[in-house]
Amino acid sequence: MRTGAHIWIGEGLEQAVEVAKELGCDCFQIFLQNPRSWKRRKRSDEELRGFRESVIRNNIMPVVVHMPYLLNLASPDRRISAMSRALFEKEMDEAQSIGADYYVLHPGSHMGTGLDAGVKNLAENLKSFVGISPGILLENTAGQGNTIGGRWEDFAYLFERFGGDVGICLDTAHAFEAGYDIRKKEGLYDMLDTIDRKLGSSRILVVHANDSASKLGSRLDRHQHISRGYLGKTAFDLLVRDEYCGNLPFIIETPKSDANADRRNLRILKEIGEKYGKI
Repeated sequence: MRTGAHIWIGEGLEQAVEVAKELGCDCFQIFLQNPRSWKRRKRSDEELRGFRESVIRNNIMPVVVHMPYLLNLASPDRRISAMSRALFEKEMDEAQSIGADYYVLHPGSHMGTGLDAGVKNLAENLKSFVGISPGILLENTAGQGNTIGGRWEDFAYLFERFGGDVGICLDTAHAFEAGYDIRKKEGLYDMLDTIDRKLGSSRILVVHANDSASKLGSRLDRHQHISRGYLGKTAFDLLVRDEYCGNLPFIIETPKSDANADRRNLRILKEIGEKYGKI
């Protein structure tokens, strides 16, 4: 089990590694640029090389890149789809340049055209990028509105088409908000069994370890500090204890409400990991 946090990159890529190291992370996640802007600045080869070397020197892995919020690769709107694909291509190029292991992708919204149409649009926009580095991980969602990924079955077509060339990033808060009661052993294993049957075994490669500020089945994406939300500590205890999930990288995206927030959340995960001999 490896533990890490989403790290802001406002002071540069290499500084992000220093922050991760100071927090005690042995894996971490970043945005490559402002996640709410279409604009991108080109980084120097020196900065990219410095980041790669720092990651190797500090034995941090995996390095995960998260997509910007604006992308909607499932959109039926040709303009939005083209803009999303163009930015996604730039993101994947830079993620490859920094040696990222995974790229976490929100599946997007079908914008009212229906799940099947949205998933097929997403597949068409992804087909040129699957099977290369970094590996693409589809993140489950809280299932709000027309978003894809609130049910694991939503991803079935993508896994049938791309097989082992795509994987899953399991967000604990999103799963709970979508209606999977992973606070209970039966609920967790029912969900994991669904993933195995519908998508294939060993598809989960990263866990976004977030408590939920929203109730079970609320479909509202609201993260909370671990053990302070509706999920509570029990869900994370069950996940870490699990033979397969407990050996995955756990990355927090919990609120950065104060300077020590990440440290507290990571400490809870590490204590659970130590309890079950995973750290």
